[in-house]
Formats: sequence, structure tokens, C-alpha cells
Amino acid sequence: MRRMIRIMTNLPDMMAQMRDLMTPSTRSTDGGSTNNMVQPEAPQKTITTGIDAIMKRCNHQEPAKMVNDILTGMYSNQYLAGRTLTGVSGSGKEAKEPMDPEVVNGIIERVTASFPKTAPSLVRGMMRQKLANAVKTVRRKTEQ
Repeated sequence: MRRMIRIMTNLPDMMAQMRDLMTPSTRSTDGGSTNNMVQPEAPQKTITTGIDAIMKRCNHQEPAKMVNDILTGMYSNQYLAGRTLTGVSGSGKEAKEPMDPEVVNGIIERVTASFPKTAPSLVRGMMRQKLANAVKTVRRKTEQ
């Protein structure tokens, strides 16, 4: 999912580079041709920039949709299916890996900033529901 988002954000630049490659190369003043090689991709942007890009694409109408969009923008369903918010299993099942507490708190802060009337406990519940839905999705895909 992250790769697809990165491709979509870089699409205009890639199209411009393709147009440059398709145009006939021009001659420089010394008689040699100019180099129309595509420059290597710029180093990855900081994590904050990536989160800001995800936030721009998120649904800002409902907190549950925003939580869902943030989590699916940051992680794959496979990753989410193997995690819980705290790492503790409440039903006696095998405990899963906990999500990074800084990420969980960051998501809660961003959602509560966008929806001030939404309590942090509700946002945690929305995140828990997304993790449960990811388990169902992964299970359904592996059964097919």
C-alpha cells in the first residue's frame, strides 16, 4: 500500500521524465549529445512527511473512517492482523505483537485534533476494530 501511495504521488514527475526521454536528444555546444537519463529517485522523505501525505488523503468526515485510512495507509493488512494495541490478549488466546505505542498515541492525537468531541478511548476502540477486521480479511484471503 505504501508503495502504491509513493507511486501515485510521484506519477506527475515520472510522466514528465517519460516525456523527456521520448523527445529527441539535443546536441550540446561541444558536439556531444546531452544526457537524458532519468535521475535516481530522491532519498525517502521523512516519516512525518509520509504521515502528512496520508493525512491529506484521509476521510475527514468521520473519525472511524479517518482511523481506517491512516492505518491502511501506514500498514498492510498482514501487518495489522498480527498486532494488537497493547500486545495483551483478553480472551486467553496467544498474545500478538503490540503496535508501537508512539504510533498509537500519534494516531489518537491526530484524530482527536480533527474531531475534538471524540474521546481517546473511542479512537482506541476504532483502532481495535480495524485490527480485528484485518484479521478477518487475511483469514478470508488465505482460505481461498
